[in-house]
Amino acid sequence: MGEKLRVALNASALPRRPAGAGVYTLELGRALGARADIELLAAAPAGAWAGAHWATPRGVVSRTAWEQVRLPGEMRRSDVDIHHGAHFATPWRCDVPRVATVHDLTFYRLGRRYDWKHRWYYKALAHTATRAERIIVPSAGVAGDVVRYLGYPVERIRVIAEAPRADWHAALDQDVARARKRLAIDGPYLLMVGTAEPGKRAIDGIRATQLLRECGVDTQLVLAGNPGGLDAPLRREAERLGVASSVRFAGYVDDDELRALYTGAAALLFLSLYEGFGLPPLEAMACGTPVIATRRPAMDDVLGNAAVFVPARDPRAVADAAETILHNTDTRDDLGQRGREHASRFSWETAAGETVEVYREVARR
Repeated sequence: MGEKLRVALNASALPRRPAGAGVYTLELGRALGARADIELLAAAPAGAWAGAHWATPRGVVSRTAWEQVRLPGEMRRSDVDIHHGAHFATPWRCDVPRVATVHDLTFYRLGRRYDWKHRWYYKALAHTATRAERIIVPSAGVAGDVVRYLGYPVERIRVIAEAPRADWHAALDQDVARARKRLAIDGPYLLMVGTAEPGKRAIDGIRATQLLRECGVDTQLVLAGNPGGLDAPLRREAERLGVASSVRFAGYVDDDELRALYTGAAALLFLSLYEGFGLPPLEAMACGTPVIATRRPAMDDVLGNAAVFVPARDPRAVADAAETILHNTDTRDDLGQRGREHASRFSWETAAGETVEVYREVARR
């Protein structure tokens, strides 16, 4: 097993409502903390991490100052062996080896999603990761982007897959019924999970819903996740297409309700233009729910042959795939079974073990 390592896990970017990178940080931290060969010292905002060693400020400016100025000294006083930035951030000056996780480089690939201030900030944040001795990425696609956009040596990049949450499985019937009642879902529904922003292409889900209705397929669409800046335009599009009554804007939902929504859905639509990894499809598969996804970077790696793939920006293809799943029980059951088997191959314990191997590559003792 090797000598026990004291690891500072910088989780200072944890939001109040974790999703994506936040889930990664919490789940990896849980799995690392359960290991006998790691002593984990977490840095996180007050209330975001039970038992965190350091409480960090929430504001971007004060948080960045803490990471770059205060954290190196705090690690020195705590005799830390490794610093791991769970969301890019890496101290410029540091007495111990550094590891950073780069989840994706969307702000390079799809820069128009962001205003100039956010583009500048995210690019600056990403470049701090280049000071790390190793960069961890969730997929081969992100590894290529790190080389292309950050100029980081490919031989120092390690690909470590993420996973559904440890206790993620199909919800009980009564929990599904409760979620349906709250959102007034009275029939079969399709689900989309993620922040309402252009690259997630919720608009294609709305347009596919309208095409299904035109064909006489009675289904609803549930959009779950932080509303974001596109919430109002998406509502207007649903109104324009005459399907406003068929679209449910669930907003951010807690884990229990999200699992219930996955379980009750006829299919998850994952129509992003770009993803670094994409946890929602694996979470849906762990619940036995079929997945319709765009064939984009990372999706082939993550989903294998367990999903139905459609071209990006193609609501008609989405509608056709959804109609098949809605009307064909054998197809739906087969996809559900394949998905469960596929999702079971991913675990946070495995991810933690591979992460510790990266720590040992760069550790000084």
